Amino acid sequence: MKRVLVTGASGFIGRYCLPLLVERGFEVHAVVRSSGLPVPNVRWHFRDLLEPGASGDVVRTVRPTHLLHLAWCTQPGVFWNSTQNHDWLNATARMIQTFSEWGGERFVGTGSCAEYGWSNGVCHEFETPTVPSTRYGQAKLAASTFLDALSGQTSIEAAWARVFFLYGPYASVDRMPGAVISGLLRGEPVNCTDGKQLRDFLHIYDAACAIVTVLDSELTGPVNICSGNAVPISTLAEVSASLIGRPDLLRLGMLASRADEPQLICGNSSRLRDELGWQPEYSIESGLRQTINWWQSGRTLKAA
Repeated sequence: MKRVLVTGASGFIGRYCLPLLVERGFEVHAVVRSSGLPVPNVRWHFRDLLEPGASGDVVRTVRPTHLLHLAWCTQPGVFWNSTQNHDWLNATARMIQTFSEWGGERFVGTGSCAEYGWSNGVCHEFETPTVPSTRYGQAKLAASTFLDALSGQTSIEAAWARVFFLYGPYASVDRMPGAVISGLLRGEPVNCTDGKQLRDFLHIYDAACAIVTVLDSELTGPVNICSGNAVPISTLAEVSASLIGRPDLLRLGMLASRADEPQLICGNSSRLRDELGWQPEYSIESGLRQTINWWQSGRTLKAA
């Protein structure tokens, strides 16, 4: 029996991964600080992984064969340079070490496109320099390096999922395109930058499918969780406005863009597509339509 422990299980990515893991026949154990989610066939464990010894204790309790590590600090506007990144790095290292010592077989952690240097065009896992400019990116890269070193010395298999830009139900309203959608649905004018920056956006359901596919495979090393296609940020705003029927409320170019903002952040998705046969189910339009429907229907999770 494949027994998986999922950290950060009630978060944006975790809530989508849980039912997919159950469908794949895993015995699913989920660890959160407080309340769980109504997901059938998931066993919940309530621990604060930043408490001393907590990450090791939950691993010893569950004795998982697989570990999907999603937990980290993610508060919008705070996480980029929060000192909590170092706390999560230490907790992650302890968890990896205990997982290895107690017979764990496969560990998949979630990293970020922020681990790359963003001045080199499309990001390739084994070609693009990893020169993170934030505490978040630096801590994620350090966790990846620790995992890679330990897996080279032990029998555990390890992969590191570098996540790009996600959207969909349950995403923070402070992130694109949530702020645009919520404002338009309230019938309010929405001021934006010109939105010419190109970003690699992926619907959260597709991201969760990709991460679970990586976990339930033999793929090792870094792997981009991305669409492989960059679109202007303005496209998400314009498509959202068109689907809602209020393009008259969208005010592109009313806000100044940050001077230091990269023009292009995009991932190469060939490892997912060629080595694992993964393909996204959502286009930008269908993904935004599903997201808008979720907002309009009382913000409950709907199937694709």
